[in-house]
Amino acid sequence: MSLATGVHSTPVPADPAIDAMVTALPKVSLHCHLIGSVAPQTVLDLARKHGIALGRSAEELYDHHSYADLAEFLRVLDVVGSLIRDVDDFHRVAYESLTAGGADHGVLYREVHLSPPGHPGVPYPRIVEGVLAGARDAEADTGVRAAFVVGLCRERSGVAAVELVEQVVEHRADEVLGIGLDYAEVAGPPGRFVEAYRLAARHGLQRTAHSESGPPQHIEVLLDQLGCSRVDHGYHVVDDPVLTARCVAERVPFTCTPVSSDIGRYSGSGDGSHRRIAEMVDAGLCVTVDSDDPPMFGTDPTHDYRVLAHALGYRRDQLAAFTRNAVEACWLDETDKAGLRARVDAVVATTPDAPPPLMEDRA
Repeated sequence: MSLATGVHSTPVPADPAIDAMVTALPKVSLHCHLIGSVAPQTVLDLARKHGIALGRSAEELYDHHSYADLAEFLRVLDVVGSLIRDVDDFHRVAYESLTAGGADHGVLYREVHLSPPGHPGVPYPRIVEGVLAGARDAEADTGVRAAFVVGLCRERSGVAAVELVEQVVEHRADEVLGIGLDYAEVAGPPGRFVEAYRLAARHGLQRTAHSESGPPQHIEVLLDQLGCSRVDHGYHVVDDPVLTARCVAERVPFTCTPVSSDIGRYSGSGDGSHRRIAEMVDAGLCVTVDSDDPPMFGTDPTHDYRVLAHALGYRRDQLAAFTRNAVEACWLDETDKAGLRARVDAVVATTPDAPPPLMEDRA
């Protein structure tokens, strides 16, 4: 069987109509991590630059089959993060994430997740200086626009989280719009970080947090105690009908990542069914689609749309709805949102639709 163009961890049958549709569709990206966006060649270049022996090729490092569990993936993430050290490094990886990893796939706007604890010994201001320079150059060259989300590490203490928020406040940049919470959910339940989130709220920072493997009750904590305006992943919301109904009524956005979450067995059973995302959409939840850590999971913004087109039979209108949901959920002000929405609508209007799936394709 021939496969869609490109080397992906979840290959799908080649379908020119679907490929044309997902390639042309505009994307708005709310769930993509800077460290997880580093291309394999860039990993090699940075290791060489800093005199670090990786002990394996970048392709071996990024082999998702080697991620025995989330802890192993996070260890790989830490290796990559440790290679990004100076302003030029941060400029390069931000620029590449936004251009080759973004604009080349129709991304018009991205809120990039930073992970300062993942860069040991690197001062926070250096990180911001580098990524802002990379974002400015990416916008000048391609038109893609970016803002940033500073991720707190849930494997660290609540005190460490407060200290990082204090850094964000002290070195405030207009492009740094808010904070997030990531790394292993089992190691850091959200209630630990209430003080850090309250501090962020007092200083006008937006708030989101990951909840990929925890119970639905964690989502309630994110909404009611951390004051999150959206949830990253959040697939288990559909296990609680009352919470699901609340999130539908309140239009709580969920930033879903089909390929990475399927590999991690969060949005399905690891079989490519993406059943959790289907359940969320069918329930009427506000779902967006993104690519998380694209090269690490063998995906890209176009491919995450592609796998949903194949697995769930989604076509232009539903896929475009994910992008429009992302416009609604992003942290731009209303004037900028209106401009972004107009850009999205203009591109969608010229995007070819693919024929509906055959009945056997949906089975």
